Amino acid sequence: MTGELRLAVLGDPLRYTRSPDLHRAGALALGYACESVAIRTAPEELPATLARLEAEGYVGCNLTMPHKEAALALVREATPAAKRARSVNTISFRGSGLHGDTTDGIGFLDLLASLDRTPARDPVVLLGAGGSARSLAAALLDASAQVNVISRSEPAPGPAWTGSAWHAWGSGPAFEAIAQARVIVNCTPLSGDTAPLELQHVAQGSLLIDLTYGESLTPWVAQARSRGFEAVDGLGLLVHQARHSLSRWFGREVPFAPLAAAVGWPR
Repeated sequence: MTGELRLAVLGDPLRYTRSPDLHRAGALALGYACESVAIRTAPEELPATLARLEAEGYVGCNLTMPHKEAALALVREATPAAKRARSVNTISFRGSGLHGDTTDGIGFLDLLASLDRTPARDPVVLLGAGGSARSLAAALLDASAQVNVISRSEPAPGPAWTGSAWHAWGSGPAFEAIAQARVIVNCTPLSGDTAPLELQHVAQGSLLIDLTYGESLTPWVAQARSRGFEAVDGLGLLVHQARHSLSRWFGREVPFAPLAAAVGWPR
């Protein structure tokens, strides 16, 4: 690769993102010059924005809420993982058209390994059944995890859920699954003063992961730590999935340490 590489992250409202920092750090680690921008993109603007980035010579972009599912219909090619999860978080601009992939699932498995958790050994509860939960469920099930999904509405059938169990939010079976889990993941948009799950239902020794992240720890993660739980926010997943996105764009493995240092992970 020659010249300055151009990358982006698209989302809405995209109030806070560290993706450009990760893009620049990953490129620098491989000796590339890179510029990366965050572009607030309303849902109806996504097709035109992707077309513009392709025309302007961008190498790739990451997608965050609410674009991951919609992007699947906009790419010429999609990986089996993206099709299964109905979710695209990584767009590569190629001469033959847009290519879509999801690195959320594989990034999440890397995050678990870094925290000394093994999917086949540690039962997982996913709170919520949206696109992020689908990506995680598919990867976890492929890794032989026991996966329970808890949401207000039963998710539509699909290959991402095959092998998992669903329980209605607030039901007896849901609380039983939570009590038996060793990893609990908040895949919902609940944050701030609204806790996704009261901690009295969680067994000691469980790992809590909030996929939301901001300038500081989310209140749920901070509260969990104050009560003796191991808990992390979504910055960790962001770093791990970004490493895989960057490796796809650059065609080379990207080291983890420079990415983590760029955003202050772990915290």
